[in-house]
Amino acid sequence: MKFKGKIAVWFWLILLAGNLVMAYELVVSNEVSAEIAAALVVFNAIFIPIVVRNYVVIDGTRMAVYFGIMKDSMEISEIREIRRTCNPISATAASLDRIEIKGRRQEMICAVRDRERLIEELLRCNPEIKV
Repeated sequence: MKFKGKIAVWFWLILLAGNLVMAYELVVSNEVSAEIAAALVVFNAIFIPIVVRNYVVIDGTRMAVYFGIMKDSMEISEIREIRRTCNPISATAASLDRIEIKGRRQEMICAVRDRERLIEELLRCNPEIKV
């Protein structure tokens, strides 16, 4: 089962503003066009994959978080606790409306559009999870 990632308005604004500023500089500036074009390519190489590849997959006994070029997974049987968080430090969510998933040996943070359905599915697979 696949759950789409949540992308906040502020994330879209950063993406749009970054592209607009660099595109404006490309048009207006005559001297440093190669550097600005390179910065534009790098900027989009980082942000576009996050928009395109941002989801959680529950496949049998595993849960996997896909976020841009990163992927993290955990056995559902290892999950001990799920809780809401607004931790701004996490790198695997494009929204501050996040859930923290704590396992025996690892933790993951993600932001999905249908958080309640994700939690229900995880509880169906492992009813011992503390919410």
